[in-house]
Amino acid sequence: MQKVIRYQPLANFVLIQRIDDAADMSAGGMVIPEIGKVKSNKGRVVAIGEGRIIGDKLVAIPLDEGDIVLFSKYGAEDVTLDGVDYLLLRYDEIKLKERLVVA
Repeated sequence: MQKVIRYQPLANFVLIQRIDDAADMSAGGMVIPEIGKVKSNKGRVVAIGEGRIIGDKLVAIPLDEGDIVLFSKYGAEDVTLDGVDYLLLRYDEIKLKERLVVA
């Protein structure tokens, strides 16, 4: 059963669930404690705001739910909704979107 998100970000905000790709062990075989792990700045888009108003036009955010993005390390706000941790950030803080490349 797929979890349904009941929350809709406003304006140019994007709700993201962090993809944790931090390793529990270093390349040399040492166990990395929780406090020593660096949080990933990669995540999956969960919900998207309606966009930004520029002049008299609403400019939509060019993302889709499920997109994988790379975001600014310091621009996100941690939020917990229904017991699940998410990040809420402005679209401007998203730096990269993963694309599927078919060769």
